[in-house]
Amino acid sequence: MLVALAIVGILAAIAVSAYDASSSRTRRQAATACLGQIATSLERERAATLTYPGTLPSASCTAELDDHYRFAGEVSTEAFRLTAEPLARQGRADTACNCTLTLDETGHKGTAPGDPACANDARVAACW
Repeated sequence: MLVALAIVGILAAIAVSAYDASSSRTRRQAATACLGQIATSLERERAATLTYPGTLPSASCTAELDDHYRFAGEVSTEAFRLTAEPLARQGRADTACNCTLTLDETGHKGTAPGDPACANDARVAACW
């Protein structure tokens, strides 16, 4: 009976770990999609007025991820750079990519500069 209980405990620990990894990966994919949605909104404004709005538009997708990512951006009339920074809970759970995601007006997808662990191309590819 004790052996069976130990086996169940080990299997439960493995299942919880797999669930956390899957959930963090799903939230990262949602964050990248949200950055794309914000960028599309900015590009729509530029197509209509020939200039970016100068401020970051609001997006409903950011509210869904508030507990896991902090969204920010630098927007001028000529360019933008959007970021999605993983918060503590997401950062601990997402072992594949604990990096701040970035997207600019050229469509360049990357990670925030300054973090050597996130600077190589393989890590950027894993994040996006």
